[in-house]
Parts: sequence; structure tokens; C-alpha cells
Amino acid sequence: MRHALAALCAMILAGSAGIALAAGFLPEPVRTTRIDKFLIGRGQTQFGEFEFAGGLTLTSTNRAFGGLSGIDFRPDGKSFVAISDTGYWFRGTLEREAGRLVGISDAEGAPMLNSKGKPLGIKSNADAEGLRLTTIDGREAAYVSFEQANELRLYRANPDLSLARPEPVKLPRSATGLVRNSGLETVALAPADSALAGSPVLVAERSLDKRRNHRAWIVRGPLAGAFTVVRSDDFDVTDGAFLPNGDLLLLERRVIMPYGVGMRLRRISGDTIRPGALVDGPIVMNADMLNQIDNMEGLAVTTDEEGRTRITLVSDDNLSVLQRTLILEFIWQGPGSAPSTAVN
Repeated sequence: MRHALAALCAMILAGSAGIALAAGFLPEPVRTTRIDKFLIGRGQTQFGEFEFAGGLTLTSTNRAFGGLSGIDFRPDGKSFVAISDTGYWFRGTLEREAGRLVGISDAEGAPMLNSKGKPLGIKSNADAEGLRLTTIDGREAAYVSFEQANELRLYRANPDLSLARPEPVKLPRSATGLVRNSGLETVALAPADSALAGSPVLVAERSLDKRRNHRAWIVRGPLAGAFTVVRSDDFDVTDGAFLPNGDLLLLERRVIMPYGVGMRLRRISGDTIRPGALVDGPIVMNADMLNQIDNMEGLAVTTDEEGRTRITLVSDDNLSVLQRTLILEFIWQGPGSAPSTAVN
């Protein structure tokens, strides 16, 4: 994380407790507290293009738990896999009642492994930031971006992700010169039937081009190459995923001392993502410290049992006693559903 965020939390406990060295998933002693109102003390339910669908605060007696930076779901839309920026898998099942998030069951954790089958170890090797689940040759697989190493790695379940060894994914030649702690943060998988042909799409957190815009890449396929994302209002890009209509939804975060953290969602038309393009789109949600947010870093898009597009966000608490691990859910109402005057 950037130094400004470290200053905000004031006390980072990363490294105070090591992650278990044994490979394989083990039960994670997670407790949850429900969040029923996104705007603190108010009953508002509509926020930009999204309807709030409940949230959770997660705590654990395991001091190594936390630092969640990416999340994605299996096809059932309930069982999830998350990653921490300390090199840790976390999985479980989200429990919902009447469409609202109420709890987690079957929580488990495991260290991520390197190519030799050993835990990733020190932070510079273990800084996992973005996650996308997929299926390759009938097996579950996961693309994971690593911010400090500035690598994209593919994990194929063997038999599950906790025992998988990573395979490096070749990046476009232009993906060089990235800032070490502000690099490959976002990985999204384009729709298979789009012009991007299912390619991983990467966006840098704060590695900028000469015009001060976010560097980004289409990793493979007929449109492989570099593009850029407009940067505005000093927001960093922390994650992204494609919506059912083919648009790319970006999660962005801003730290303003001493006021705290801001979060917003921006929707980029998928048709504009091409090599050499500078892309932008409307801000479709804004949130600040009046809302139930923290350091929001992970985003997933799923379709629920009722056919609605569900957005799930997760926060990175930096293993700090001054921050929280949150999971928040929203139902996307569709393009242009936000009030014309505001998106918060």
C-alpha cells in the first residue's frame, strides 16, 4: 500500500503473525457482524446505479487473517474465493436471506504456493492484488495479479487452489517500467463473445503514462496490446470486472489526509477498450467515510438466482487494528439508473 494509507492507519501489523506453512485449506475462525445500512444512520438504499444488498464485518482470532485484496465467485454465485496481499487464499460461502447478505459459512484459509510448492514468503513475493476465477480444461483455475512483482500468474486447481503451483502468464512487451508498489492491481476477464475474446485485462493502480493516466493492457487475443484509463481526482484503480452488458466496472480508492478514504465505481464501455485507446466512463457510485467503507480493494460481478447482477466488494484492513475487513453487496440497476444529479 502507498505510504499515505500507511499513515492513515498509523499502525500496520503485517508481519506480526506468520501465515501457516502447511499447504491445504484449514478452517478459518471467522465471525461476522451484519451491516444493514450503507449510509451510516440513514435508511437510503439507492446509491448511484446500485441498490445496497447488505454487508458484513469480518473478524478472526487468527492474527494472520485479513489483507483481503481480491474476490471472485464460482458459478453458483455463493461460494467465493478471495486472496490477501500477504499470499493467502480465503474461501467460503456467502449466506443471504431475501437477497441480502447475512453471513459466511464454511470459511477456510490456506497459503498460496510458489512454483516449488512452498508458501510465497516475504511481502514482495506475496503481494497478491487481483483475482479472477475461470475454468480451463474442466478444472477450476485462477488468474492472480501481483503488484510488487508486477506479474500475472495462473493457478490450476490440483485438486484445489491451495495445492496449485503458479504458471507465469506472458504479458505484452509494453508492460514494463511499472512502479513497484503501484503496479498490476486489477485483473478482469473479458467476455468470451466480445471483441476482446475472453482475454485478461490488466489496469495498473498508480503506474501512469506521460499524460498521468493509468496504464492498462489487453493480455492476449486479436486486440492484445496497451491502452490507458483516464485518471481523475487522484483516485487509484484497485480492481475491476466486466458486467453482463460487456462494460468494465472499475473500483477506485482515494486517500485524503486527515479525512480518510473515499471509494467510487466507474463504468467503462467495453466497446472502447482497444490498443492505443484512452478510455473513460461515468462515475456510477461515490462513497466516503459517511458510508460503511474502508480500504476497498476487491470487486466481483455475479448473477444471482433471480437473474440480477450482484456486485460484491471487499476491503483490505492491512492487518491493522484501526481498519476493518468488510464485504459489501449491491444490486446493479443497469446503465443510466443513477439520479442525474448525484451518484452517492
